[in-house]
Amino acid sequence: MLLLHGFAGTPVELIRLGEWLSGHGILAHAPLLAGHGTSPEEMALTRADDWIQSANQGLDELLARCRTVGVAGQSMGGTLALHLAATRPEVRAVATQAAMLRLSDWRLRLLPALHPLVPWDTPSARVDLYLPERAGLLHSYRRRPTPAILELVRLGRQVEGELPAVWQPLLVLHGGRDGVVSPANAGRIVGGVGSSIRQLRLFPRSGHGMSVDVDRLEVAELAGQWFAQHLPEVPA
Repeated sequence: MLLLHGFAGTPVELIRLGEWLSGHGILAHAPLLAGHGTSPEEMALTRADDWIQSANQGLDELLARCRTVGVAGQSMGGTLALHLAATRPEVRAVATQAAMLRLSDWRLRLLPALHPLVPWDTPSARVDLYLPERAGLLHSYRRRPTPAILELVRLGRQVEGELPAVWQPLLVLHGGRDGVVSPANAGRIVGGVGSSIRQLRLFPRSGHGMSVDVDRLEVAELAGQWFAQHLPEVPA
């Protein structure tokens, strides 16, 4: 199983799902995306195509060891999971957590003109998690390069256009408290894909980092069971 982390984050975000899969005899591979897990300065040198390349490389590494592969992702990782599903027929099932197509922050309308003057964005100290003390488990950069944010927006638009090509069984999970990626994205994903097997589950208490928040164990179990149900040769 390929696990893809979110924008400015690390694979640790998906540790609960990885533990569930491992406990059920399923191999999990969680690559570090380009520009992540090092420094914001290195992230500033990467673009959406680099993140896509990292996701494809991770999938190829997994396919070298497994005949049946599914993809799960958190936030931008969920967006990348949808891209892989649309472009790589080897992917047989997908689960997304707080996946992004569109960001609703009004400041993004100004960013194309202002980013040369404002090279860095510092996320708000406000945390949307039901359990705010768990925010530290996300291991995200405390500042993000604005050119990379523009690339994130571009990636979301690209993947939204690719949704009709997603034919695999799809599970979409989203937190009702998500203040980063509106829950409306979940409805757009489910309504836009070509798959006839699709399921949406909202968690009213969970924030954007739902993989570490109050419903984290149920989120991981639902995703794990989805793959056990829809992937041949995967133990239930």
